[in-house]
Amino acid sequence: MLFAVRLSRGVRHALPAAATMRRAGLVLAAGMPLWAATAVLPTTAAVGLLLGATVIYTVGDLWHGASGAALAYDLAAPDALGAYQGADALLAGLARAAGPALLTWLILDGGPIGWLALAGLLAAAGLAVPPLTRRALASRAEPTSASGQPISSST
Repeated sequence: MLFAVRLSRGVRHALPAAATMRRAGLVLAAGMPLWAATAVLPTTAAVGLLLGATVIYTVGDLWHGASGAALAYDLAAPDALGAYQGADALLAGLARAAGPALLTWLILDGGPIGWLALAGLLAAAGLAVPPLTRRALASRAEPTSASGQPISSST
């Protein structure tokens, strides 16, 4: 929590949040091979590597949390903010419910390969966010006035 505000600085709108989410995915992915490597190291080296991996994971998690909140709010239609927030909370709850079982299966059964697979998944998800965000922003209908005329966002 010490660095949460500093790491979330500038993540207030969709495009900066998408860039931060990409960074979060890549940083989280970078930590996974470190955890995998601890299986073959002596105890002292493994503990040091676990501490380093935990710091890397924490930074990625803080970026993920900040950017996820910004994306959930900024991409929501103004007239459906509650519905978007409800869907976001539902999906987060699903991840909290299913995540531990899926990760246990992936890591315990997969071993180092499971860690690397998780790294690939995190990196791919992070890299997908900016283009998906740009697509979502581009697909928004241009606001119209009561007469049906487009309202310019530059006015």
